[in-house]
Amino acid sequence: MPSSYSLSMSGSSVRRPETVETARLYLDLGDWNAVRRKVVEENLYQLNAESSRKRVAGELIKRLRTLTEDEVRFLVDAFGDDQSAMLWVSVCRTYQFVSDLSANVLRDSYGSGIPTYTEGAYEAFFEQEAEVHPELARLTEAGRKKMRNQVFRMLVECDLVTEDGTITPLHPSPAFVSAIDGEHAGDLDLFPGVTLI
Repeated sequence: MPSSYSLSMSGSSVRRPETVETARLYLDLGDWNAVRRKVVEENLYQLNAESSRKRVAGELIKRLRTLTEDEVRFLVDAFGDDQSAMLWVSVCRTYQFVSDLSANVLRDSYGSGIPTYTEGAYEAFFEQEAEVHPELARLTEAGRKKMRNQVFRMLVECDLVTEDGTITPLHPSPAFVSAIDGEHAGDLDLFPGVTLI
């Protein structure tokens, strides 16, 4: 997990196609700085403002850098639930808040027999975390709302929650389990309703 309590998840949604293309570029170039330069200079994300290109590239690369090279390679070649699961792992390794939300709120809600992700459950978790992490307490109301919306959007993009809030377990393959670096075996607890062996 990251050493700092990053709240920059509002900087970009998951952006699956862009993330996979960025990972593929890394496998070709072997250098994250070169990847960032190419993405920004050639406008590979098709974003008008240079500031937006830099911000989104920075967030996606930050997430991808939490993966080992083998995990990056797996992401590039994967599809369906395997790809969604590896994308979610990269998000959770980057943002401790999202990781804790996934490992607790999602799994608890699903395990309770009421497989629904609600704004109330998110807010209760947020308040609990804010007591421990003053960075959360300092967020403005607008910042707090943006973060809540972005977290929900990422859950939907990674196929963990539907638009109406229903929690939908992923079913990654044994190849995904094998691809996860042994040091990060705890990442397998991030997925509600699925026992991965």
